[in-house]
Amino acid sequence: MDFTGDPSKLHVQSPKSPRRHRKHVTPASTTRMLAALEGKEEAQDEVFQSPPRELQNPRVQESDSNFFESFTALSWRQENKRLRAASDEDHERHPPSENQFALKPEVQRLSKKEFELLYIEVLYTIKHKIGTTAGGHSPYIQDLYQYAQEAFKISPEDHARLLAKATEEKPPIIILNVTVIKARDLEAKDADGFSDPYCMLGIMPGRLLDQDLSTAILSDEEDHHKKEEKKRGGSLRKFSLTKRKKDKTVKELLPAKLIKTTDVKPNTVNPVWEEKFRFDLDDVKNDRLHLDIWDHDEEFNVIDAAKKLNEVQSMKGLGRYFKQVAQSARPRIKGGDVDDFLGCITVPIKDLPSTGVEKYFQLHGRSSKSNVQGEIKLRLQLATREDRGLDEDDNWTDVRQHEDLICLFIEHEVRRLRESTSSWNGSLPRAATTILHQHAIQGDVTDVQQAVCRWMAYSRKHMEYTFSYELLLQLLESLDLKWTPDSLSREEEQCLNESFTTLKDYCMSLIKKRREVYPYSNKHALKRLDNMVRVLVKIYSMKVFKYVCPFAKDLHSEINTVAKRGTLEWYERIIHLSKKHSKRHTSDQEEDIIYSLIDLTNCLNADMYGAIHEYQKIFNQVANLNYFSVTYRHLEKLLGEEFTECMKKTSFSKGNKVMEGVLGTTYFELYLALQEFCNYGQHLPDSPEPLQIEQYYIWFRFAVTQWISVAQVRAVHRIHKAIELDKLLSSKAADVGSSGTKFSTSAVDVCCCFSQISEFWRQLDWPDLVDAFPMVLKLTKDMCDCAKIYADSIHQKLIDKGYYDDEGQFDVTEQLCITINNIEQVRRALKQLPETLNFVNIQHAIEQNEGGELGVKSNLHATVKEADQMMLSKIQRVVDHVADKMRPDIKSDVFHLNWAPESVPADEALEDLLKYLDSNLLTLNQHLLKSNFDRILQSIWVEVLEEFKDVLVTEEARKPVIYKRMYDALELLVDFFHANEKGLEMKKITSEQYLELKKLLALYKKDTSKLITIFYEEKLKQQAEFKSKEYGVLSVRMCYRNETQTMFVEILNAKDVIPLDANGFSDPYVLVQFCPEHVFHDVPVQQTSIQKKTLNPVFDESFEFNVSIEQCRQRGAVLVFTVMDHDYVFQNDFAGEAYVDLCNIPGVDGQDISGFDALAITALPLMQPKHKENGALDILASRVGDKEAQEFVKKRSKVEEKAA
Repeated sequence: MDFTGDPSKLHVQSPKSPRRHRKHVTPASTTRMLAALEGKEEAQDEVFQSPPRELQNPRVQESDSNFFESFTALSWRQENKRLRAASDEDHERHPPSENQFALKPEVQRLSKKEFELLYIEVLYTIKHKIGTTAGGHSPYIQDLYQYAQEAFKISPEDHARLLAKATEEKPPIIILNVTVIKARDLEAKDADGFSDPYCMLGIMPGRLLDQDLSTAILSDEEDHHKKEEKKRGGSLRKFSLTKRKKDKTVKELLPAKLIKTTDVKPNTVNPVWEEKFRFDLDDVKNDRLHLDIWDHDEEFNVIDAAKKLNEVQSMKGLGRYFKQVAQSARPRIKGGDVDDFLGCITVPIKDLPSTGVEKYFQLHGRSSKSNVQGEIKLRLQLATREDRGLDEDDNWTDVRQHEDLICLFIEHEVRRLRESTSSWNGSLPRAATTILHQHAIQGDVTDVQQAVCRWMAYSRKHMEYTFSYELLLQLLESLDLKWTPDSLSREEEQCLNESFTTLKDYCMSLIKKRREVYPYSNKHALKRLDNMVRVLVKIYSMKVFKYVCPFAKDLHSEINTVAKRGTLEWYERIIHLSKKHSKRHTSDQEEDIIYSLIDLTNCLNADMYGAIHEYQKIFNQVANLNYFSVTYRHLEKLLGEEFTECMKKTSFSKGNKVMEGVLGTTYFELYLALQEFCNYGQHLPDSPEPLQIEQYYIWFRFAVTQWISVAQVRAVHRIHKAIELDKLLSSKAADVGSSGTKFSTSAVDVCCCFSQISEFWRQLDWPDLVDAFPMVLKLTKDMCDCAKIYADSIHQKLIDKGYYDDEGQFDVTEQLCITINNIEQVRRALKQLPETLNFVNIQHAIEQNEGGELGVKSNLHATVKEADQMMLSKIQRVVDHVADKMRPDIKSDVFHLNWAPESVPADEALEDLLKYLDSNLLTLNQHLLKSNFDRILQSIWVEVLEEFKDVLVTEEARKPVIYKRMYDALELLVDFFHANEKGLEMKKITSEQYLELKKLLALYKKDTSKLITIFYEEKLKQQAEFKSKEYGVLSVRMCYRNETQTMFVEILNAKDVIPLDANGFSDPYVLVQFCPEHVFHDVPVQQTSIQKKTLNPVFDESFEFNVSIEQCRQRGAVLVFTVMDHDYVFQNDFAGEAYVDLCNIPGVDGQDISGFDALAITALPLMQPKHKENGALDILASRVGDKEAQEFVKKRSKVEEKAA
C-alpha cells in the first residue's frame, strides 16, 4: 500500500483518470488486503489487555503525587512486611539450639566414691569376661581396659590401683540358665501313635568324662534295658558311668541337686515346655550340659524320683543316676515295660557365646545303632552371681550401674564427636558394647532392663547435648517391644516414670518456645519439631508409660495448654516490641497507635502463615491436634481486644486526617493487614463461637467512602492532565498486536487509572457485599463519568481540527485513527468493571438479603452500558463520517459497474471500486485497532449495498446479463470484505440488507419466462401459507389420466363467496386456466356456469384438458381457479383466486388413477391478489421494451384492479 503525500495524513483517494476498460485480469486487491490483515492479531480485540503501565506519561502521575499508585502499592508492601516479619524471627541455616530455650533438668553427677566403685565394677567385669566372643564384640581384654580407662579419664596410677582392688574381689560363680522350650518330630513310642515325653537334664563334670572309659561296665538293669532295646532294633548309651573301683575324687565332683526334670507332656510328639533351670558351673572349659528325653509309660512322680536319687552318697548310686531316676520312681512289676528312650544331646559349655544361644539341637542315640529322630529347642545363657549373701533376684544395684555406665560412655563419645550431636546416630564402639554386654550378663540384667537403661541414659543425656529424635524414637520402640507387665521392679518403674516425665516436660518447654526454637522458615528445625512430637506421641501410646504413669494427662490437652501459654507469652513480647518500634518513626500519638497495630498485625500474619502451612501439618498429622484453630482463636481474641481499645483512641473513623499524606495510605495498610488476618479465619472448622475481629471493616467504612470521593476528583484531574500532556506513543511501544496501530499516552493513563481504582477495590475485598453495593455503584458511576469526559474531550479535539468541516479535501488523518483507538481502549477498560467490581456476587448477596434485586442489576449494568453506548456512538460517528465521505466515489464506481459494456466481466468492471477501497482500507487497517477497522468496514459495506440498491431502483432497466454481472460483482465484494476470515465476520456481511439485495439481483438477472415462472412459484407459496377463509373456499377434485394424457378437473362448489352485488349476493362462476402461458400456450381457458344470487354456489361441473405430463411437471406449472361475479351492465368483478401445484395432482407422478369418485376433495381458500414489492412482477414491469413481460404485467394489473 502506498501513502499519498505526508504519511501523517491519509487521504481518501478518488480516481482522477477517465474510465478505461482493461483486459480481464484478476485484481490483486483482495490478496493485498488479506496480506495486510495477516499482520493484525485476530483476537486482539476479543480479550482486553490493559496497556503496560510503563507506557504512562510520568508527568501525569506526578501531577497528583502518584495518588492512585500509592494505594495500589499497598498490597505488595503488605506482603513484603509479612515476609520481613517472618525473616526477623529466624532464618538461620541451622536450627537454633534447643538448650537455649528448653527447661534445664537437674544434672545427676556421681560422687568420687561412686565413680571409683563403678570403675572397679567395670574392671571386675572385664577381668571375669565369660562366654566366647560373638555379635560384633571385642575379643581383646586389653582393648576393653584401655577404652574403660579413656572413658572414665583415669590416670595409669589410679587404673593400677583400682585394678588391684578388682582383682582382690572374690571371683563370681558362673551359672548356666537353661530354658527348655519345645521339641518337634519326636518318635512315637505308644500304640496310639504318640508319646508322653519328658526331659532329664544336668551338668556332666568334665574331669569325670575325661577318665578312661574302657573299664566301664553296665549294670544288670542296664543290660536288661540294652537287651530290650535290641529287640526293638535300637541301642541305648549310658548317660553316666559306674566304676568297678570306687573313686572318692569323682564323688566329690558331683554336687547335690545335679539332675532336673521337666513335666510330662502326654500324647504328643511336638511337646512345648517353656521351663527354666539354673545350674552352677565348676569348670566352664570342661563341663557339659546333658539332656535326655524319655517317653513315660506309667503314672509316677518323676520329679520326686529325681530328688531322691540326687541324694545318694555312694559312687555306685552316682554311676547310674540318670537312668535310675525314671526307673526307681515306679515299682517293679514282672513283665512291666520301662520308659522308652527318645534321644539325648550334649552341649560343651565352652562353646556357648556370651550373647547366649537359642536354637534347635538334633537328638542323638546312645550309640550309632540307636534309632532316634527329632529336635529340641533350648535357650542357653551364661551368667554369674556373687556370693555376698544377697537375694539373687535383686539386681537393682547392677541396673543402676548399667545406666551410669551407658551415660559415661555417651559422654565419652560426645567428647570425641567432630560433628553436631543432633546428627549422631547414638552408636557406641565395639569395646563399649562389649563391656556393657558383659556387665549385663554377669549382673543378670535382663533385656527389658537393658532397654530401660538405654532409654534413661540417652534421654537424660539428650537434655544436655541434644541428640537426634529419631534415636530416641528407636529406643522407645525397642523398650515397647520388650516390656511386659511385672518385668520391672518397683524401683525400676519409679525411675522410668521420672525419665518419661522429665523428657515430657523438656519437650513441652520447647513446644512452648516453638516459634523461637523451630521457626517455620527453617526446614531442619521443622523436621526436628516433627520428630520431637512423634517421640511424645510414641511415649503416650506405650503400654509401659500408661503402666508406670497412670495419672498422666492425655497428650492432646498437654500440648493444647502449652501451646496457648506459649502463644500468650510470645504475643506479649511482640506487642511490646511493636509499640516500642512505632515510637521511633513519629511523635504523633495517633500515628503511633496505627503503626503499632500494623506491625503487630503483620507479625501475627506471619505467625498464622507458618501455623497453617507448617505447624498445622506437624501437630495435626502426628498428634491429631488442630494447632491452627487453637492458635488462631487465641491470637484473634487478643488482637480484637487490642484493636478495639486502640481504635477508641483514634479519630480516623470520623474522617479526620484520612487523606492527609502518608497517613491516608497507612490506614488502609492497617485495613489490609487486618483483612489478611481475618482471611486466615476461613480455615477454621465450623463453630458457633463468634470471632471478635471479624467485623473490623466497619471502622474503615467512612475512610473508604471518603477515599472514593477523593479518587473521583483526582481521576477527573488526571484525565484532563493526560489529554493536556497527550503524546503519540512510538510504533514499538504502542504495538497492540499489530505494528502501526496508533494510540496515545492519554488512553494508557486513563485505562491505568481505572485499573488502579478497580485493583484497590479488589484489594479491599469488602466483606459485606450488601454494604459494598452503594460504594461499588458510586465507583462505577464515577469511572463511567470519567470515561464520558475523556471521550467527549478527545472527540472535541478532533472537531476542533476541522474533521467535520465540509470545505476542502477530506483527509483520514493520524489524529482520526488515534481518537477512535483511544476511545475504544477506554471503552474496553470500562467493560471490565462488572468482573473487577464483582457485580454478580453483589447482586446475589442483595437478593439473598432482601429477597429481591432492588434494581442492583439494572443500576450497575445500566450505568456501564450507558457509558459504553455513549463511547460507541462517538466512535460510530467518526466512522460513519469516513464512510459518508467515501460514498460519492463508491457511487461513481457502482454506476460504472452498471453501465459498462456487456462484454466486460464482473471482475474487470469491479476493478476500479476494489482498487479504490483497497487503497483506503489498507491504510486504515494499519493504523486502527481491529474492532475500529471492522466498524469502518461495516459502514463502507453498508454504503456499497445502498449504492447497489439505488442503481436497481433508480436507473433504467438493463438487460439480465448486466444484472448477472452485478450479482457476480456482489459475490466478489463479499470475498473482499471477508478476506478469508481476516476481515468482516460473515454474519455481519450477510445482513438482512445484503440478503435482500442478493435476492433482488437474483431476480433481475432472470429472463422474462423464468420471472413469470417465479411469479407463479411465489403464488404457490402464498397459497400454501394462506389459511384464512374470509374470501370463501372453493372445493374441487382433480386427477391426471395418463392413458389419455388429459387433466380431469371437477368443480364441486364454493362457500362464503364475498358479496359483490348491491343485493348482498353475487352471481359467481369459476375460470379454470393452466399457467404459465408460455408452457400451456395451446390450452384454452374454461369456465363454469353462472350461479345466480348466492354466496354458496354449487357447480358440479367437470372439465377435461389435453396437457402432457411433461408440461405438468414443469417448474412453476399451476392450475389457476378464478372466481368471478357476473355483471350484465358493468365489468365482471373479481371475487377470489386459488392456485394448485400441478406436480401435486394425483396421476402426475405417473401412477394410474382408478375410481375417480373416491378421490379426496381439495378445499382451496380463495385469495385476493396482493402486490409484492420488489417481486417478480415489479421486475417484469420495469422491462418496458419486453413485449412478453409487458403483456403479462398488463393482465395481472387488470386482475388487481378488479380486486381493488
